[in-house]
Amino acid sequence: MKLIKPKSRRFDLLWWWSLSLLLLAGCSSMQPARTASDLAAEPVEPLTLSAGDVIDVKFFYTPELDESQIVRPDGFISLQLVGDVRVDHLTPGGLQQELLRRYAPHLKNPKITVLVRRVYDARIWVAGEVKRPGPVQMNGRLTVLEAVMEVGGGTRPTADLAKVLVVRQKNDGRHYGCLVNLKDVLQGREGQQFFLHPRDVVFVPPTSITRANDWVDQYINKMVPQARTIVEYPIGPGGGGTAGIDTSAR
Repeated sequence: MKLIKPKSRRFDLLWWWSLSLLLLAGCSSMQPARTASDLAAEPVEPLTLSAGDVIDVKFFYTPELDESQIVRPDGFISLQLVGDVRVDHLTPGGLQQELLRRYAPHLKNPKITVLVRRVYDARIWVAGEVKRPGPVQMNGRLTVLEAVMEVGGGTRPTADLAKVLVVRQKNDGRHYGCLVNLKDVLQGREGQQFFLHPRDVVFVPPTSITRANDWVDQYINKMVPQARTIVEYPIGPGGGGTAGIDTSAR
């Protein structure tokens, strides 16, 4: 059966509108779409500590107080002499100043260093029509194409690599995004690429043909009863009667 594709322009607009609502639902602030050049020009936000980060607290004169801590889900760590210290949303330098203040009554000359061993939020997420959707740890700089390749690449032939959506999540709650054409790059043509930031979301959408097939399957095949075709043939020595075979698909 030849597939009759729905009105592509109207269907694409409806699909992107639905996706936008899904991605931006619950955001404290929704921003207009950006271009790849806009996202490429943005500086990486300063590192602030959050749950899951691993930090070392080193005491120069009193090494017996040294600690290696994982920031708890409530944003606190526990240290000798001073107890619980809230560290989430602090920079490493800010935490160092807070600890110097806290330990001043306990140590004659506190000299403290804060080292970040692992950043839990140094991840991006890749979803959609890719082979292994999920988080990708950023051990360095990572482009959109590299992130998609990290999860096995787009799923053929359903991935639309010409309209890859990148959503940027800022620390202040803002969310915005842009479309990136990876198809041009993979075909050897010049394309716009930029380095991702921690907590970016990369979504590879399905092609319009895939969406059309989904639409047909959901709204036609599952809602309209299949036609039943009865083929009759004569039975009996003299042909006195008929029998039927149902040839509809099972």
